Amino acid sequence: MALPLTDTQVRDCRDRIRAVAEAQFARRGLAATSLRSIAAELGWAPASLYRYFRNKDELLAATRAAALNRFSDRIEAAYAQPGDLWERSRALGDAYVDFAFEQPAAYQLIFALEQADGDKTPALRAAEERSHRTLTGYIEDMVAAGLLEGDPELLGHVYWSAIHGLIVLQMAGKLKPSLPFDTIRHEITRLLTRGALNRLGRAGHID
Repeated sequence: MALPLTDTQVRDCRDRIRAVAEAQFARRGLAATSLRSIAAELGWAPASLYRYFRNKDELLAATRAAALNRFSDRIEAAYAQPGDLWERSRALGDAYVDFAFEQPAAYQLIFALEQADGDKTPALRAAEERSHRTLTGYIEDMVAAGLLEGDPELLGHVYWSAIHGLIVLQMAGKLKPSLPFDTIRHEITRLLTRGALNRLGRAGHID
């Protein structure tokens, strides 16, 4: 009979399982990843994982929620830095890109791999809502301050879609060497911001 674990031991074990799961989900895909494959990488018996997660769907939800919260922590911290709204928005964008390339498995799990709504836990839904706020809230601030004009929800998704698409192309090795990632990124930002500028507040626009 397995000995009871302390709360700290349970948290540590769940963290270890999620770390392996995150890498496997990104590397192998959802279908090819199983509790057995995760247990094998940990050097555990497959049945031991059921002490921490009921099934693969619950583990996926917990792993995605943890990755989303790490992402939101990073974005929120960047946006909370001193500076005006233009400077803080640039810091937010930098944090987004840095997270994607520093933690590619987490990024792919968050945005490239999905699961059915019925399999989402309350913790995952809360993490998704928090992440959504981090990616649109700064646009709401800029529209409210008169720097940009338009529907904040729509503008936030336009910026997000553009940078996400560029990141995916970079990860897939599809960008030409003559057109570096940062060059394209700054041009995207310049063009989108020019289109969204409030003409009365354009002096401080993003270059």
